[in-house]
Amino acid sequence: MREFWIATLLLCFVMVTSGAARAEEKQGEGYESYSLGEVYISSEKQPVTKEASITNEITAEDMKATNSRTVAEALANTPGVTVITNGRNEPMVSIHGFFDQSRILVLIDGVPYYETERGYLDLNQFSTDNIAKIEVTKGAASVLYGANAEGGVINIITKKGTEKPSFSVNAEGGDVDYYKASASHGMKKGIFNYWLNYEHSQAHGWRMSNDFRPMVGSSFDNSTRTTINGVFEDGGTRNQSNYSKDSVWAKFGIEPSEGSEYFLNFHYITRDKPIPSNIRSVRRFTARPAFTNFFGFNRYDDWGLDLSGQQKLGDKVTMKGKIFYHNHADAMDSYSDWNYNNILARSAYYDYMIGGSLITEFRPVSWNKVSLALNYRGDSHKERADNYLPFENFFAWTGSVGIEDEVSITKNFSVAVGASYDWFKVTDANQNNTASGTGAFISQTPLPTGPTTNSFNPMISAVYLFPENTKLFASVARKTRFPTLRQLYANIDTGSYELKPESAINSTIGVSRPFGNFMWGQLSFFYHSISDMIVQAVSGPYQPYENLGNVEVYGIEVATEFYPMKDLVLRLGYNYNHATDQTEGRATEHVVNVPEHKLDMGVQYTVPYTKTRIDLNGILLADMFTQLPTPTRPTTEIQSVAGYFLLNARVSQKFLDNFEAYIAFNNVFDRNYEYSYGLPAQGRNIFGGITARF
Repeated sequence: MREFWIATLLLCFVMVTSGAARAEEKQGEGYESYSLGEVYISSEKQPVTKEASITNEITAEDMKATNSRTVAEALANTPGVTVITNGRNEPMVSIHGFFDQSRILVLIDGVPYYETERGYLDLNQFSTDNIAKIEVTKGAASVLYGANAEGGVINIITKKGTEKPSFSVNAEGGDVDYYKASASHGMKKGIFNYWLNYEHSQAHGWRMSNDFRPMVGSSFDNSTRTTINGVFEDGGTRNQSNYSKDSVWAKFGIEPSEGSEYFLNFHYITRDKPIPSNIRSVRRFTARPAFTNFFGFNRYDDWGLDLSGQQKLGDKVTMKGKIFYHNHADAMDSYSDWNYNNILARSAYYDYMIGGSLITEFRPVSWNKVSLALNYRGDSHKERADNYLPFENFFAWTGSVGIEDEVSITKNFSVAVGASYDWFKVTDANQNNTASGTGAFISQTPLPTGPTTNSFNPMISAVYLFPENTKLFASVARKTRFPTLRQLYANIDTGSYELKPESAINSTIGVSRPFGNFMWGQLSFFYHSISDMIVQAVSGPYQPYENLGNVEVYGIEVATEFYPMKDLVLRLGYNYNHATDQTEGRATEHVVNVPEHKLDMGVQYTVPYTKTRIDLNGILLADMFTQLPTPTRPTTEIQSVAGYFLLNARVSQKFLDNFEAYIAFNNVFDRNYEYSYGLPAQGRNIFGGITARF
């Protein structure tokens, strides 16, 4: 009842939004957004394709207000974006419920990054301390981004130095021996610019809700066809939730003239990553090569180098290019049972991505802009199920060539038309053959790589600006997502290497406007039609992926900010999703992981005189299915999780000009709920810290 009262109180205000109405460079705090991190070439006017999409911009101030210590936490408070946790203890970010991370393009400073096998990365490994802003584009994104932006784009843009030298340190502490320390320094001197950041964080785990009640879970052994039961989680501090992380970010560049800049970026992240198990059901394969869902990563490392540059060639032509190499390595231990004492197997995975992009912008006249883009990258994946086996090797190339023409027909009306040709080709794949029963290595054989897969993706978008800054926008585009290496080769016996790419027709129409100085609002309608959807009927290893048909998703997004009085900001974001499976012979019309409703609410108040800032942020999420039967697996058990309401709070106080102290509360009501079926979420979490800036 108490939660309902708080939700009703917040809803009475007209309120969390994109932050687009108040986005600004934070040069006063010693940093600004890294301009080469944008995909578009910088100009005074926003590109039409960006204005005509449903776009959210999450600033560094927004991240502080929502207690967001990682990128995933920052995205959780964004309208139209849902964040749940999967069985690998990783956040899974989705747009409009359906488009999960493997179906959207996640960029860091304009460079795609993911685990090359699965098509997504753990966004909890990226701290917000080094992030200037996050741009979320939903639906019909520009063709300049390249392939695999089926449902949208998330671009994480880091900080760079300003002419005012800056140095900042932050220290946090909280429940279950949580501790974090970070330091940043950057400046611009003449034509030179650099930014440095280091962070260490650790915790003995996270606490569960006091309302959590242990249950008996079952563990089925596929090798012996036997089941053992036990209590996999007894409450208190979550089993296998401890962690430690260190990260280094460095940026060095020169800016010799206006419109010309060159930067080298480096990042290194190292973690140990135990994995809390599902408390309801766990599968085990105890015969060699063994694998169980009682597992954890004793190594989870990322590092990368990016070289970016932009150069003006006269008054009409500008070129922007990137060359990148990113590397991911992890090592996983599988245990025999929920006590995590006996290691059955030690698996290893090595990924790297190498590639580049080139965008050329040509302005023949002031009212016309033509952009050409080339994106090309190679994905390498190596894995072995246990130490006694050789590595299986996989490699694929993904490319895209796009052209976009933007025309300002009148002062208030602009149109952009574009198209891309995308292609995908696996060039190397092999499989270890082992003896039945003993698991002894026999041989390694090549696997089918299939033909080159390609697609043609057109788009059109338009923006019209009415008097009083009322903006009407619309866009429609076809987008393709090629299957991941895991989807192609997780179970070669089923012929998954013949999977077709998914494609989506994304349509958007919306209107936004300010209402004087006291309110801003945006209303958008969207429609997605997805064909050749790739699904896994039952989760777990060795389960085949299939093209099972078509899905239709439509709905609305509302975002608004209201300023009823000085020092008070109220925000609201609402997303309605209606998703139906349109597959012929379907077992159900429902679609997994698509909540029908999501409400994001925020209140920000600065107390007069003391300037104490109080932030309240709430998320209300509807029920959703997590597992459903399919035409080929009609007896699959239906699983779902109940909806929930979360309230987070933060109180901060600046003092002595250069210092800020704060205390934060996540899940204020200590709500017991599940992110996914059998995966309970964190209970109330309290932490505090102090930041010094010079």
